Amino acid sequence: MTPRWRGIFWVVAVVNALPLFAVRHLPYTDLPEHVAAIDTLARLLPGGGGAPYVVALRESQYLLYHLTGALLARVVGDAVLANKLLLLLVAIAMPVSLRSFLRALDRDERVAIFGAMPFYNRALMVGFLPFVAAIPLTLFALAAIVEQCRAPTRRRAIGIALLCVLLFYTHVSAYVVGLLVAATIAIASSRLSRAPGRAFDPRPLLFTMPALVPSVIAALFWWSAGSLGAPGRDPDVARIALLDSVNRMPLWTFDAWRGHGDELWAVTWWTAFAIIVAAGLRRPLERGRGWVIALLPFGVALVVYLATPFRVGAAGYLNVRLAPLVTLFATVALRPRDDRWGKIPLGMAAIATVGMTATTTFEARRVCREKLGAGFESLLAEMTPGRRLAMLSFDARSPRAHEWPYVFAGSLYRARGGAIASYSFVELPHWPVHYDARVAGAVPPARGPFWVYHPCAYRYRDDGDYYDYVLVQGRFDLFPPRAPGPPFAEIASSGAFTLYARAAGPPMDEVDRGPCLRAPDPRRYDE
Repeated sequence: MTPRWRGIFWVVAVVNALPLFAVRHLPYTDLPEHVAAIDTLARLLPGGGGAPYVVALRESQYLLYHLTGALLARVVGDAVLANKLLLLLVAIAMPVSLRSFLRALDRDERVAIFGAMPFYNRALMVGFLPFVAAIPLTLFALAAIVEQCRAPTRRRAIGIALLCVLLFYTHVSAYVVGLLVAATIAIASSRLSRAPGRAFDPRPLLFTMPALVPSVIAALFWWSAGSLGAPGRDPDVARIALLDSVNRMPLWTFDAWRGHGDELWAVTWWTAFAIIVAAGLRRPLERGRGWVIALLPFGVALVVYLATPFRVGAAGYLNVRLAPLVTLFATVALRPRDDRWGKIPLGMAAIATVGMTATTTFEARRVCREKLGAGFESLLAEMTPGRRLAMLSFDARSPRAHEWPYVFAGSLYRARGGAIASYSFVELPHWPVHYDARVAGAVPPARGPFWVYHPCAYRYRDDGDYYDYVLVQGRFDLFPPRAPGPPFAEIASSGAFTLYARAAGPPMDEVDRGPCLRAPDPRRYDE
């Protein structure tokens, strides 16, 4: 890579991370839950003050992201900022890790410019932060494996073993893809690097596969906990049609917003990709080991994408979230020319990335303004630390985003010292922290899985006795006169959110049918 292209590469990599600081609270659906987990782990670390939770060391397969965030939170004193710093590293590492993989394969490193824009994918919008963080780790690990197959060393083998364990404890989905690609590369290298007269050279396998064993042991240890299914039975598995999976791949790679700005930059990116492919068809076909190894990751990842179920137990979107990883592997095989037919598409990819960051910044600020309003931080400050909060979303959708931004906004209360904010992913077996059942009042009333999407499940008497605050999203008068249970009073509002606190006074002795029987159409709130 020439100094000019190196400079362009680093500008693109850094600019790619800037939208993360467009607003304090990014509109990614599950993000507040990750922030809450980071803060909880920070409090569970020595000297952190404690919290009514326990660490799920055996059940969780993405501890690394939250533990790293917890350490950062202890340094910077803010779980929200710690999470942003983690995402900053991931955004920059995305193209850097692709460049590392390209370099290991002796490919054109300029192609790494294509690796920046896939950071803003649908998985990020849903808030699958550990999975997104696992993508660059996968590429770094595979780069080391390619080097190990070519020139094995003991130090690199130890590094690969450590990287693969870290990858597993970042996210199992990326780990499975990385493991299968690594095994395929080792087998292909053993076949392609054989000496004349020999059908197979076992050295790449012998020097690579043992380094994968520690992570496989960790994966088997996690799987034996059965955290994806209900206790005592195998997890339920749901699949979507093959054609539907194919159609969703480009959407989950770049289609983050309902507007057409991201689609414009996606078309620019894919056009640049197609130009390089078309221009490469005029060149002599590549031969030898490098070309085959370069194609293998895409082929293996595509097969895994098509074979993976949509849902296994409590874990969903398992296949479609792999789309950006498959796309990144597709760029590895690109061969840009040195003339204008190589430089123009590379420039287009850089422009598309800058355009996507501008679109993301604009949309994130608009969604934040419309949903959270200007006083959301003040609303959070109204709640006394150490109390319990219920989240009810009667209007969680947004005309700007495909997913439901801020549906877990109440979880940010936990990042400010709150004890409970429910519904929470803490109830999921594979989440990194669980409620500590040994602490009195540490487990909220059971209202069914993901009841944050079903606010009609709230019960005035039982939940009112447990929670100190209720945060409502949407225009809905949750506590009318003579509502059953203990009285609650509105104490703050901002944007689409209204905060209620338990007030003084005797409870009303009324029949408790929940809030939605008073609504004109209860189905509207319980989809």
